[in-house]
Amino acid sequence: MNTLKTTFLIVAAAIVLNSCGSSSKVVKNYTPYNDISGLTLNTKDAPSLLYLRPGAPGLEAYESFMIKDIILDPRDSKLLDIDSEDLTRIKTYFGEGLEKHLQEKGYEIASEPSDQTLEMSFVLSGIKAPNASANVTSVLLPIALKVGGITVEGSFKKSTSDRTDAIVISTSKGSRFANSSPWSTWADVESALDQWAKGIAEAVDKAHGK
Repeated sequence: MNTLKTTFLIVAAAIVLNSCGSSSKVVKNYTPYNDISGLTLNTKDAPSLLYLRPGAPGLEAYESFMIKDIILDPRDSKLLDIDSEDLTRIKTYFGEGLEKHLQEKGYEIASEPSDQTLEMSFVLSGIKAPNASANVTSVLLPIALKVGGITVEGSFKKSTSDRTDAIVISTSKGSRFANSSPWSTWADVESALDQWAKGIAEAVDKAHGK
């Protein structure tokens, strides 16, 4: 197994294992937003979709990280039904969380491209945040009538290159049972984004032998 596949398998696995209030689901009926030309789909890596460029460097090649973009998928018309302030807040929440987890592990968040900087971009879609007002059926054992969810597509490349080396796509959905915050409309979405942030930081650590 090549190094790139190993390190991004770690990302995909860590996203699943870091699940707290939400869990990863098999990605279905999703067309990647980013160009996948030259990338190979690893079909055994369910529930996430993992596209890799053969021969590309792994995460161990990078000492700093740059978040280039966090955008909303323009193909997802249902996002128009969500308050724009909530969408802006959730993008900020994700970006700040990812930077925080990487910095806590001692990695630099770069502002300028370099050959040792990995550029990361993300596309958010399928965002669901149910109304919290009537979403709890029990005080002693909270059970959510409806749960939130999100699909995240992450693309990764050397910051000095236009060539995408890896794309990871994951769909997460909250749990109806024993939900710690069923009264929060955004708890499940935030939990899924926390999974991504922690997963990437842990994968970088493992790639560097830590």
